[in-house]
Amino acid sequence: MKKLSIAERLGTVSYLNQSKQNPKPHIIVDTDICNSTCPHHCTTFVCPADCYKKDENGKVYFQFEDCIECGTCMYACDQGAVDWNYPDPEEGMGVKWNFG
Repeated sequence: MKKLSIAERLGTVSYLNQSKQNPKPHIIVDTDICNSTCPHHCTTFVCPADCYKKDENGKVYFQFEDCIECGTCMYACDQGAVDWNYPDPEEGMGVKWNFG
């Protein structure tokens, strides 16, 4: 069996909101804080799903769709830009876990 890279493993994650017309984010990120007062943009380095990126001008942007709900950004952000609420599985949102 071929050993998968982290990127390949993340590609196997399935999401309950994949087929939803209007998926509701469980994370709201105030990128104005990221791009004005944050001195380090640490979320762009620590997110294993690569949901936080910098554009060619060095501005941070965020996409929740690939989030694996690990919570790393919630603890890494010390600027108050991340507002996190675990998705309600009854609404059909969030990661579809295979083992727990």
